[in-house]
Amino acid sequence: MHSGKLDTPRADTPWKALAAVNIAAIIFGTTGLFGKLDVSPVWITAGRGGFAALTLLVLGILWRASFRIHRSFWTRLVATGILLALHWLTFFISVQMAGVAVATLTFATFPLFTVVIDAFARRRMPGLIEIGEGLAIVIAVALLVGTGLPDTITAQEGAIIGLGSAVSFALFSIGSQRLGVKVNAVALSFYQNVVVVLFLLCALPFADRAPSGAGWAIIAVLGTLATAFIHQLYFYGLRHLPASVCGGFVALEPVYAIVFAALLFNEPIGFGVVFSGALIIGASLLLLRRSRTPAAL
Repeated sequence: MHSGKLDTPRADTPWKALAAVNIAAIIFGTTGLFGKLDVSPVWITAGRGGFAALTLLVLGILWRASFRIHRSFWTRLVATGILLALHWLTFFISVQMAGVAVATLTFATFPLFTVVIDAFARRRMPGLIEIGEGLAIVIAVALLVGTGLPDTITAQEGAIIGLGSAVSFALFSIGSQRLGVKVNAVALSFYQNVVVVLFLLCALPFADRAPSGAGWAIIAVLGTLATAFIHQLYFYGLRHLPASVCGGFVALEPVYAIVFAALLFNEPIGFGVVFSGALIIGASLLLLRRSRTPAAL
């Protein structure tokens, strides 16, 4: 994202941008709650992508955004769309298997994978500080799995799948950042969400627990408000604030998610979750400030 220096907002930093990023972080923290629906993660992911694509299409038309994409970008665009589908799918599977707290905290390790992938792509070794922060995340995940999970195979498998969500998001972020400098942001997000739907289309007939009327309404909220609109709000903040400041707010996403899950679904918050979460969020925030990729989407 930038150098290791701490970026601080200037005295004239727009308060609207600060408010936008705060609201975005809180809403991002609610996305894990949608995984508590008694609906297959395949349906949740496809529905989220479908409603987000429709919303972005309307916004693009209203804003007169260009939806033209040069043919040389289509392969990478489709690849990032598939990665987005895998990220959402594994995240919601993790929520249903291990709970909101574990799913959001294991996903929060994505800066570690981002640094590793970026270092590999640039053919360089991670610095000592990055290695130390990475080890802190690894230890925290080990503690989370060892002390913060229910003693069931399902929960342990859910934690592993949550790490898969982090890996796919890291790859998605790196690919999207490179495309984002060449493609209109609304058009890029629109086509990526279309790819999400197309990628999962063949799996939908075989997915159990299809949404009902109320389920569709909740998924519509996830796709329109918690995805399309909130992402635009977050991008507004990024245009007016240092990336590390935005990353700092979004790094609190697991905190909001865990609190919401405890209040709404009575998910327990044990010491293992609190301690591991503090390590993961702290180390991930430091890695975000040293990374060149976006904080979260």
